[in-house]
Amino acid sequence: MAYTALFSPGRIGQLKVKNRLVMPPMVLNYADKNGLVTKRYVDHIERVARGGVGTIILEASYIRQDGKGFVNELGVHDDACVPGLKKLVAAAHAHGTMIGIQLYHAGRQTSSKTTGTQPVAPSPLPDPTVNELPRELTSAEISSVIDAYGRAAARAKAAGLDFVEIHGAHGYLITQFLSPFSNRRTDAYGGTAQKRMRFAMDVYAAVRKAVGSNFPVTIRLSGEEMVEGGLTLLDTIAIAKRLEEAGIDAVHVTAGNYASYARGYMIPPMAMPDATLAYLARAVKGALKIPVIAVAKIRDPKLAERILKKGEADFIAVGRTLLADPEWPNKVKNGNVEEINPCIACNQGCISRLFAQQDVWCTVNPETGREGAFAQPAKRKKTVVVVGGGPAGLSAAKTAAARGHRVTLYEKKSKLGGQLFAAEAAPHRQGWKELRMSLVRDVRRLGVDIRLGVEYAPEHARSEKPDAVILAMGSTATKPKIPGIGRTNVVISRDLLEGKVKATGDVVVIGGGCAGAQTAEYLAEKGHKVKIIEAAGAIASDAPVDDRFLLLGRLNRLNVKIHTETALMSIGPKSVTVESPAGSKMLPADTVVLCLGSFPTDGVTSEFKSFIKEVAVVGDAVSARRVTDAVAEGALAALAL
Repeated sequence: MAYTALFSPGRIGQLKVKNRLVMPPMVLNYADKNGLVTKRYVDHIERVARGGVGTIILEASYIRQDGKGFVNELGVHDDACVPGLKKLVAAAHAHGTMIGIQLYHAGRQTSSKTTGTQPVAPSPLPDPTVNELPRELTSAEISSVIDAYGRAAARAKAAGLDFVEIHGAHGYLITQFLSPFSNRRTDAYGGTAQKRMRFAMDVYAAVRKAVGSNFPVTIRLSGEEMVEGGLTLLDTIAIAKRLEEAGIDAVHVTAGNYASYARGYMIPPMAMPDATLAYLARAVKGALKIPVIAVAKIRDPKLAERILKKGEADFIAVGRTLLADPEWPNKVKNGNVEEINPCIACNQGCISRLFAQQDVWCTVNPETGREGAFAQPAKRKKTVVVVGGGPAGLSAAKTAAARGHRVTLYEKKSKLGGQLFAAEAAPHRQGWKELRMSLVRDVRRLGVDIRLGVEYAPEHARSEKPDAVILAMGSTATKPKIPGIGRTNVVISRDLLEGKVKATGDVVVIGGGCAGAQTAEYLAEKGHKVKIIEAAGAIASDAPVDDRFLLLGRLNRLNVKIHTETALMSIGPKSVTVESPAGSKMLPADTVVLCLGSFPTDGVTSEFKSFIKEVAVVGDAVSARRVTDAVAEGALAALAL
């Protein structure tokens, strides 16, 4: 397929760009504690630009210290930021990519722990998720903030950036002024829709004055805030039209704020449909003459092409997609779509880590944020044995082979994928299948010698004498010593999801972590009456926030009964006995499904280490964690060879 629309040149104001693909702003936490550019940041931007994207918008970059939202967020708050920004410009321009920066102030959506001072906002209303009381800005302070936006824009232009984007979305300071959800002022900056718009208009005027009439300025807006009393699509269209009249060059249409984040629209997770916000871009586009940028889980190039050809948007923003595969644009353009490393929208490595104030990773691409290290060649080509064909082992084998090592992968089962098979069987978890298939595709493409049905033991290594062994043997399901645990009606959840065993009748799932909750959904969708027993006070607490919210809603609709703060005491042939603060009781249970975590499958590491110089243990063989950790550890073990 020829993607003629995606790869046609475009224009944003006076700026000409080579194609219609945009990397949207994504906070990475790759800057230093003062908001300055690091080598890691430059390496990342260079790699993305080399992949063929037409335009990069650098992350939400704070214009003042009190507007900082993340510990290692990029800043444009001080003249000291300019030299580093120049390096990012050079990295992008070297590949013909245009680059801008997003000007941002978090307002009440930050904390004093991050900024060192009490958050500020148009009104003294705490954000429902951050829950820290902000201080109401005075009129004089508002003028100071507006001036800071202008000075930040001037720094961006001085650094050689091609444009600036004003962050007026996602519930940050400008949105807080725009929205009745967060603005209760009765002065010149609140009380009516026109007055609430004044702050955004004044910020735009200050930015425009700082950069001049020919320098492109765009704005990002939430098409809908998706909270009661928040901005609606009609509100946003009115705001966008006013900004167009004032001279804004493009509008970037997203959705939501922190209060509605869990609904899954702001950064759509695996369970949400692709291009879920395209309708908002289409509506705004219909009201404006200037370009509109569409965003949010537009992973499929055919879908992106269709949006452009239908005139629903002028540019397509692909964010997490470029974390998963920065080469996505080139692969699409050159007809190599089947080679793409797919973003699976798991939100484990990116947004979940970011909201935990950690640096951004990518589950499917361990090179993200480590581009410099992965660019270093292997010191010596080695013979490498990888034991285990789950995500950690596949990642290790892929990375080692890509670096030129001679790799043999042993898997005792008849197929590769490990626990990804169980993960992908649950409803709305199709991304895990995409990951499994791409990992298997890559190890085959890279010439890894795959030995299925072989349990690799130390005696094999004594005979073969490999230079290095990476042990990725996974984990074994926990089966506690409880009366009745050995009954035939007791099964392990992963065995159930992999189709090795079947459930009958009423089912009780023991363990309400994310995996247990997903197993319950799987069973309920098949028509079983399902109960979840969880010792803690909540279920699926280990899931990303948005995934959990959506999962709980689906469980409720499926009438799954949830018993928290409840312990399993014994299992009978047709029932279980449980105990909670309310006392002991029996629950009907034709099938009991255990989902109580797992422990490392090991016992041979020390023997391997006794005669192999380089031995690494990765993934669940260390301890059971997320897929992101397994993939990263496998790759990093191979990188260290």
